[in-house]
Amino acid sequence: MRMDRHGMADAPKEAGRTAADQTELEALRQENAILRQTLNAIDGTVVVYDAARRFVFANTAYHEFFPHLPPTEELAGQPYAAVLERSIDARMVNDPQAYTDRASFLARRVRALDRRDATPREIHDAESGHWYMIRVRHTPDGHRVALRVDITEQKRLQEALEQARATAERASQGKSQFLANVSHELRTPLNAVINFARLMAEQIHGPLGVRDYVDYAESIHHSGVDLLTLIERLLDFARADAGGLTLCKHAVNLRALLESVVRLLQPEASRLGITLCAAVPADLPPVLGDTPRLRQALFNVVSNAVKYTGREGRVDVSARALADDGGVEITIADNGPGIPPEDLARVLLPFERAAELHRPGIGLGLAMATRLVTLHGGHLTLDSTPGQGTVARMTLPATRVLAHT
Repeated sequence: MRMDRHGMADAPKEAGRTAADQTELEALRQENAILRQTLNAIDGTVVVYDAARRFVFANTAYHEFFPHLPPTEELAGQPYAAVLERSIDARMVNDPQAYTDRASFLARRVRALDRRDATPREIHDAESGHWYMIRVRHTPDGHRVALRVDITEQKRLQEALEQARATAERASQGKSQFLANVSHELRTPLNAVINFARLMAEQIHGPLGVRDYVDYAESIHHSGVDLLTLIERLLDFARADAGGLTLCKHAVNLRALLESVVRLLQPEASRLGITLCAAVPADLPPVLGDTPRLRQALFNVVSNAVKYTGREGRVDVSARALADDGGVEITIADNGPGIPPEDLARVLLPFERAAELHRPGIGLGLAMATRLVTLHGGHLTLDSTPGQGTVARMTLPATRVLAHT
């Protein structure tokens, strides 16, 4: 079937037309009408050029957007470059090159129309303030279909989201800086309280006279040390939250590090009636990292398990090299009360704790451990079943694993 200049099926000649021809003609007319109605219903502009870059068809929105152009019937068959020149002559092209170097502008636009892999481009109309996205697609027979869509609202929403994100980041940085400043200011007078309490408890300048005063001084000293430890944790978290922590990278013996953390927490576990065990293979490879920061992350997670596992409970610390991706996984498993599913993600956030686990603390241990593990390129995850226990997994990537020397 031959196509007319509009890209639609040409009608067979009246002479010799059969009933089948008449049926086919009516079907084609109906298809063409539906196609035109569909294209005219699209909000964006649609224009079609054939394989030789000749104008075929444009929808109503196209002619409304370019009122200087004549109707489709008059444009049909005209080259793409000629249609562009009409817009240049009408001063309807926003690109300055169209008026300073018309030939180069036309050549560039023709190349863009011919590209099958062209990415959508965004343009801004300074006069109207609108943004448009222009996309060109090629049909299997070589026709070019160009679509222009108004994306002004999407751009405004994107800008609003970016502003909201920037505001949130500034607020977070301000909070972290405030936390760091307050922690720093508290440390100086607190150190004085601790030191003077220690001098009093030791009666360095002579006896206090009454034993109760010595006990009071010791209580002040112990409470001051606890408070200073809390402030140090806040200060460390503030640095990490503001991106102020850096790693001193060197080879870390994970086996020795894990055993030292377990050994350090063993007295507290025994006091609470908890069995704390470590099972670390002798051939566990070393990793590239910061020993004090990894120790802090491990201490936070293991001490958290000890704190929340009930009396007569058990905490098992283990590690293994991952055969599939070459990384290392450290597991801290307990048989404590577990964490409700709705609290699992929340307990890894700063100052958040499981609602049903009533223990002292401010909820920074796991959050700090998460940041320290992330600084090492790894991740910390929690799996828990209420009534059965919790498993924490600290995974370090293969890029951190070193060969045995």
